[in-house]
Amino acid sequence: MNQNLLFQAGEHYQAGRLERAAELLRRYLGQSPQDGPANHLLGSIYYRQGRLAEARDHQALACSAPGATAEMFNNLGAFQKALGDDRGAIASYQRALAIDPDYVETLNNLGVMYRAQGNTRKAIEILRRVVALKPELAEAQKNLRNAYNDIIPAWHFAMINDRPRNNAYQAAIVRAAPGKRVLDIGTGTGLLAMMAARAGAKVVTSCEATEVIAERACDIVALNGLAGQINVIARHSTAISAGRELQQRAEVLITETFSSDLLSEGILSTVEHAHRQLLTPDAVVVPRIASAKAYLAGGAGIEAMLYAGSSNGFDLSPFNEFAPPLLAAGMNDVVHDVLSDDVELFSFDLRAKLFGIESRSLDIRATGSGVVAALLQWIRLELDDQAQYENRPSSGCLGESHWTHILYRFPRPFAVERGETVRLLIGHNREQIWVRPMS
Repeated sequence: MNQNLLFQAGEHYQAGRLERAAELLRRYLGQSPQDGPANHLLGSIYYRQGRLAEARDHQALACSAPGATAEMFNNLGAFQKALGDDRGAIASYQRALAIDPDYVETLNNLGVMYRAQGNTRKAIEILRRVVALKPELAEAQKNLRNAYNDIIPAWHFAMINDRPRNNAYQAAIVRAAPGKRVLDIGTGTGLLAMMAARAGAKVVTSCEATEVIAERACDIVALNGLAGQINVIARHSTAISAGRELQQRAEVLITETFSSDLLSEGILSTVEHAHRQLLTPDAVVVPRIASAKAYLAGGAGIEAMLYAGSSNGFDLSPFNEFAPPLLAAGMNDVVHDVLSDDVELFSFDLRAKLFGIESRSLDIRATGSGVVAALLQWIRLELDDQAQYENRPSSGCLGESHWTHILYRFPRPFAVERGETVRLLIGHNREQIWVRPMS
């Protein structure tokens, strides 16, 4: 009789008649309350019905029964996670893997949990294993790509294909690298390191803080026949020193660790450390000067990006309280008004050994009449005395630079007349540039 109830419950479950299946399982469990398969099935039904606590409790009973399977522990982990018990979920997933180390559903669930907790390295390790075990599992493929995206943003691919930038770097590297010990900080794909090796560098050492990227850089270096000439260190440059990871101080530093706002990837502290610990006193730095340049900008296109106004007859302006102080946006093909000449906000000679915090006033003369909405900033690199690169907005440009533009938003748009002076207060704290108007 009991087994017949269990068999009928299974049939109802497969047919989607969940409540009828649950009714039969409750009758069955009234006579055999510790039965593993029955508790497992009832837990699955309750989970589908949104009765999470009951689902967890029955699944826990299933897991405590003799012969508990990896699937049972996997489901218990899923129910615990749904209830916010991450620690319990991980413990249950680990129990499932102790029974079946290759249980892909559990591995996939565990990878997702590690990613959510910020343990991207562990997530990638596990999700790679899932994909190797079951390549056709689309969910695992997607989860692995999402984990990769946490550490390898999409702009890496625009950077790889930024030909003006690559050509400028290559021109300077060809002049600086031959016969020299070269240090490449933030190697990524290894492109700049390979340029240095091809140019005849005596030795090239590359630092890459993200281990997964460093592994792939090693593969790329080997693919291009340069494995014996480039040493990739999977650590941040500030975690290495000469005489330890680096045999001798480098004579040339190459780096592209600039953010679109120039500073927020920590370029100044990175270069300071390199001068103290990794470079010879007269080392060549590529690029040698990095600058933030800008002009006053306005127009309906920019205002629409930065300000809430009226829409469909409603005043939405109070929403401006939540507006961020700056916006990163590619401006090459955004129609806007250029209302001043180009000005330099800050310039950093990367051959210097120390960089301080700065703030000062900046006077900008309006070259046209209009309404100013923002200060539009880009970056300029002086690679050496012959090669330069900058991503100043340009209509019809063949592809965006991987470094985008920055709009420093003013509290509200304001009108200017040609020849009028706009006074701004600008500053940086070594990690971020800020801009605000002086009233």
